Amino acid sequence: MPGVRAPAAKRFDELEVGDKVSITYNNTVSARLKAPGEAPVNNATGATTAGQRERPGGTATMERTMTVTVSAIDKSASSIAFTGPNGWKYSRRVVDPSVLDKVKVGDQVDITWDTDVTVAVQ
Repeated sequence: MPGVRAPAAKRFDELEVGDKVSITYNNTVSARLKAPGEAPVNNATGATTAGQRERPGGTATMERTMTVTVSAIDKSASSIAFTGPNGWKYSRRVVDPSVLDKVKVGDQVDITWDTDVTVAVQ
């Protein structure tokens, strides 16, 4: 819809037809087996920068850490599934399948997502 933009899109009106826009998205996920009795966590932090340069653009970063429970392990597919707060579910392929030998269904794990997005107008 022409003229419609997200409220957070600052300086959007400076873009012109033909401008080249590059977007870089990075997302990494890491996990740490919790010690028995260790307190659960569920937190997120983030930051944004926008409109700081001559051309429109900016960055957004987010880090989220959550304690989850291993709900399934599939060694043949090199994958693991988790459940977390409020019925949250997540599954992921594991790059190093030997990691699956170190956990079992029911273990508590802290998962951390690090995500960053950069938008630049060329």
